[in-house]
This record gives sequence, C-alpha cells and structure tokens, in this order.
Amino acid sequence: MENKLENLKEKMDGTILRDVYFDDKQYHRVLNSINNSQFQKQPSTLRNKFNFLLSISVVSIMFLSITYFVGTQLQFFDGIQVKRASDSEGTIPNTPIKDTNSEAKYIPPKQEENYKEMTKEEILTKMINTVDNFETAIGEYKIHYNNIPGDSDSVVEYSISLKNKPGGFGKRTDIVNGKEEVNLQYYTDGSVWILSQQTKTFLESKYLEEAIPGTPLKINDAFSIDSDGNNSTIYRERPPIDVANETLFPYEIVSNYTRDLNSWNIEKQNEKLLGHNTLVIKGNINRRDFQSFRFWVDKDTGILLKYETYNSTGDVVEYLYPKRLEINVPIDNKKFTPNLDGYQNFDLSR
Repeated sequence: MENKLENLKEKMDGTILRDVYFDDKQYHRVLNSINNSQFQKQPSTLRNKFNFLLSISVVSIMFLSITYFVGTQLQFFDGIQVKRASDSEGTIPNTPIKDTNSEAKYIPPKQEENYKEMTKEEILTKMINTVDNFETAIGEYKIHYNNIPGDSDSVVEYSISLKNKPGGFGKRTDIVNGKEEVNLQYYTDGSVWILSQQTKTFLESKYLEEAIPGTPLKINDAFSIDSDGNNSTIYRERPPIDVANETLFPYEIVSNYTRDLNSWNIEKQNEKLLGHNTLVIKGNINRRDFQSFRFWVDKDTGILLKYETYNSTGDVVEYLYPKRLEINVPIDNKKFTPNLDGYQNFDLSR
C-alpha cells in the first residue's frame, strides 16, 4: 500500500500554509487563552467541566481539520505529479521520468535546428557521419525505384535507438504490380530478426554488438582513389538492419552522388520540411535513367530527409518522400523484440 504520509512536510511546505506551524508554544498559548477566558469567573466545578469539554472540542476540531487538509493536499499533489510527468515528457532533455508500469523512461536531448550558413564540406561531413548526430529516430517515408521490374514503390516505417538500450524496428511494405509484400525487421541484445508476413516465416541471426558511433570520418578519409584509379569508400557504423538506411544512414547514395564537390551546388541554405530545417543541394550525375538530382538534408544531423532524381527533360524518375520524421524522442524499446506467435523458423537448408 502506498504511504501517502511520506514526505508530508515537503508536500505541505509547497502549499499556502507553508508559513503556518503548530508547535508546543502555540499549543500552550491556546490552553492559556482558554484558561484566562471569561469562563474562569464561573464556579470551579462548572468551569473545570466546561474547560475539559472545550479542550476536547478544540483538539478534536484541530485533528479533523488537519486530517481533512492532509487528505485533500495529498490528492492535490498526486494530481500535479501525474500532470507534470505527462507535460514534461519530450520537453525536458536527459530527465528520466518514472512510469508507474515500467522503469524510468529515458528522454534524449532535444534536437536543435541549425540555421547557420553551411559550406559544402560541412554538409558532406555531416552526411557521412549521421550516426554521430542523433540518438533516436521515428519516421515513415515512401520511396520509388525505377530500375526494379514492375515499377516498385515501398512504404517504410521505423523506430531506432542508437545509444540508450540500442535497438530498432522496421516495417517495409513493397508494392509490386499492385500487390503488397510486408517484411518486418527487428534487432536488440545481439539478435536480428527478419519476418515475412506472407509466408509467416522468420530468420534469426546474431550480430556483434559494437560501440556506436565510433570515430567520425573526414571527407579525405572516406573518399579516395585506389592504385587502379577506382573510387574507394569507407563507410561509418550503423545498426544491423537496412530498413531506414536510405534516409538515416545514406552513405552509399552520398558516396555515389556527392563525393565530387564540383558536381553539385547548394541551392537553398534554409528550407522547412516536416518541421526540420533543411539545406537543399542540386547536382548532375551521369546515369542511364537520370542525369540530375536534388537532396533535402537536415542541417543538424545530415539525415537525407528527401530526394528526387530527374531525367534530361526534368521529369522525376526516382524519389524518397518523407511522411514523418521525429528526432531524439522517447522510444519504447519493447518494440524492438518481435512477437513470433504464428511464425515458423525458416529452414535455410531447404
């Protein structure tokens, strides 16, 4: 049973009665006032009886008043505590908040939007080191590929935590020739699961939990040319599921499209997108299906929030359109473990 009298003094000190107290001195003053009242002129027997009854009445009233006050104040403070916990969630960084049904909930530091002018080198460095620049992410986006048979569209949802109890969840719904195929990905505590909703099968594998984010890369370290004259690239660490790589960890597309600083330019320094301040870049690229591209890059994290590619006539060929992106928000790590009821372990030997 909860002890509602615990920390009573501290709770009462925060009320309008914080400057009122009742000690032995006040107690004797009340008794002296009673004894020195006009009733002292009555006969002694009657006076004694009346004083006794009056003392009992005063003490009883005081006790009932204090009891009522304590009860109402405890309920009042209980209500405030619940409301404050609810109001502060997601607004006070780095403050664990007690949940009555779970352990303390970790709240990552709030993302601060960046409005400073950035150079090409600064934004490219952020894009190849996104894993350093946020702790949690929840998002959803639609992506279209042009080079997949059937002209494919995919809708991706994800929740990822990098530092505090690392883990992730992703749902990818591929729409091929009008048919949906849903695959789920999970990782936590050294295990990765891939589930197919169509076949009701899953694959489970182990991975080596390494320290993330590791060492930041400089542009010259990430991009180089080997002895044969071919491009060589070093990529940063990232979670062991690929469901959100296109947006949260876009290392490959950054390497393929923007490694040459002379092939692209900053089109806009500041453009709002889903509540994030982005930097817009546009460049040229020699591909069979498209010849130019445009990126919307979150200036604070380097996350590739949106992109489009264009053919020679300016038509959109491929794209990633975001529907939702929340950075450094509380995430329930219970979502990182799959419910395997109704699923069978896929036998790779078959």
